[in-house]
Formats: sequence, C-alpha cells, structure tokens
Amino acid sequence: MAKIKKAQIGTKMVPSEMKPGTMIKKADRDARATKMADALDKQAGKGKYAPKSSKPKAKAKDGKEMIKRADGSYSQRGLWDNIRAAKGSGKKPTAAMLKQEKKIKAKSK
Repeated sequence: MAKIKKAQIGTKMVPSEMKPGTMIKKADRDARATKMADALDKQAGKGKYAPKSSKPKAKAKDGKEMIKRADGSYSQRGLWDNIRAAKGSGKKPTAAMLKQEKKIKAKSK
C-alpha cells in the first residue's frame, strides 16, 4: 500500500483501475470517469451533444400540420396524403372519401 501524505488524510482513497496495487483519490477517479463519459457522448452525438432540431414543424392557422411537398412548397396534410400513406394497405376508399373526391374534381373543372 502506498504511503499517505499528511494532506491526504481525510480524503477518500480507492484502488486505481489503471494501475493495480496503487491508490488514488476518489474525486480524481470520479472526474476521470465523468470526462470519459463526456467524450463518449460527444463521439456518439448524445446528451448535451445531441443535434438540435433546425426548425419546429410548421403549423397552419387552424393548428393542422403542414408538410413539405416535393416541389419545396408547404401545404396542409389532406385527403390524398392519407390515401397515399395507406397505399398497399388493401383497404378500399370509404364512401366519404369518394364523395369528397367528387367535390374536389367538380371544383377544379
């Protein structure tokens, strides 16, 4: 066991993981562990190093979600977006959906 100096009396000494058979201050060991955990978080991009979201999602005046279209414009999520999202689900459009589709086509003519 290593000799303890006068200044070290009263400090908590623990075995060193790096050098077996030696003792180090508990505060030093804890500081080293915190530093290592911080470095791992930085490398992985987690914790306080996590990327911040660039912009909050856009909302329409009525509170509905706005989505970005392929041409770069933004618009409300609507009937066709829901149909496309359900594509391949095997479900047929409901009567209400077909009725709404007819109304939309009539307006566009």
